[in-house]
Amino acid sequence: MDPIYLIAFIVILSILVFVHELGHFVVAKRSGITVEEFAIGFPPRLVKLWQDEGQITLDGHDFVIGRKVNVPRTIQPGAQVYAETGVDEKGRPEVTKLELVAPTTPSPSGSEARFFGLLSRGSAPAPVGNRPVVTVEALTRPTEYTINAIPFGGYVRMVGEEDPSAPGSFASKSKRARLAVLAAGSLMNLVAAIFFFTLAAMSGTPEPVTGTNLAGEEAPVAQTVINAVIPDTPAAQAGLQVGDIIVGATGIDFKHVGDLVSYIEDKKGTEVTLRIERQGQPLEIALTPRPNPPANQGAMGVGISYEGMENRLTYLSLPQAVGSGVSQTARYVALTFYMPIAILQNIFPAEAARPTGPVGIYQQTGSAVNAAITLNWWFPVLWFTAVLSTALAVTNLLPLPALDGGRILFILIEAIRGKRVPPEKEGAIHFVGLALLVTLMLVISYYDISNPIPPIDWASFF
Repeated sequence: MDPIYLIAFIVILSILVFVHELGHFVVAKRSGITVEEFAIGFPPRLVKLWQDEGQITLDGHDFVIGRKVNVPRTIQPGAQVYAETGVDEKGRPEVTKLELVAPTTPSPSGSEARFFGLLSRGSAPAPVGNRPVVTVEALTRPTEYTINAIPFGGYVRMVGEEDPSAPGSFASKSKRARLAVLAAGSLMNLVAAIFFFTLAAMSGTPEPVTGTNLAGEEAPVAQTVINAVIPDTPAAQAGLQVGDIIVGATGIDFKHVGDLVSYIEDKKGTEVTLRIERQGQPLEIALTPRPNPPANQGAMGVGISYEGMENRLTYLSLPQAVGSGVSQTARYVALTFYMPIAILQNIFPAEAARPTGPVGIYQQTGSAVNAAITLNWWFPVLWFTAVLSTALAVTNLLPLPALDGGRILFILIEAIRGKRVPPEKEGAIHFVGLALLVTLMLVISYYDISNPIPPIDWASFF
């Protein structure tokens, strides 16, 4: 495992996860939802970078929760706590320390609690047995911004995701607000895809070198190569073989895509002499294209492909690059939805459209980074990041439990039924869905290891 590839993999995935979760976070905050944690990676926690201010009401008194105060998740409205308080630099009453009181601990009187609330920030804490106890009447938790140890995802932890009774909870908001929060992550990934496609277009996009072919059309410069010869056809009888390069005919060169097809179309029923190259040796072969060939055989009876296309780098201006970024993102989104149809219609092979897990993404990241280093060209990394961001956006909107699309599906069901699915049932379904998704990821990763997806040959772009 190359450390450069691993670092690139973590950086790219972290950027895309950050963008996705940022979408959830911003819309949740604007919708009045209390966000407890914005995390990159999955637990265990490595570090808490910082936290916002919070609000707490203790026995009828409002306090700011300082940026360095730890608020245990076990502290909820109605709980009894030890609280040390003071005044912040803005002159606001501030909580500087909170500890949950065990239910069996007797509570001092309210007057003692209020008196303790007047202690300054620098006051030394009293012994536990003498510290007054206060009741939490309301609590708006500060948002913690954290980095966790497992770098394959992230999350925004909101209050009451399945509990509509909790104040400021996700579940307590309207259907429109919840739908907006859930969709925001994928929308941000699409914005990120446009951004990276734009950078790719500005870094130099490979475009085929073109010219005018025999049909008078603009076509790429390429070699015409035989990839199939049908038995009992003019091509087979003349001795053409798979791998032969058809370089031209008498007095004519085939330099562009479509040249052979146009030439043979005009020569049906007439003997022609083709100039070919076989294993580096020039040959001439005569045959007569059929005027009325059987279906799917063609006049000669060969299958052809175009190889050796020449490319040049095209650098787009910012407005042109943005337009290209939008169109490329839309193209890949449409391709994702069209792919199942193409497979069913045998237009696209199923094995080439298999899903890719973390291992496969790492492998393709390595291919892109290696190409960027070898060719001194940022396009492979930028293009790959844009495609991956598009894939994350679409995947997260699939109507599967535990994904954003699965949660959106429950909101749509709620809108149709006129009442929501019981939160405990929805939570159980998402839990089972998450277990199945993890299992699927393990299976996909096994195939990524045992049968890796071939890397893109970036060097062939030149």
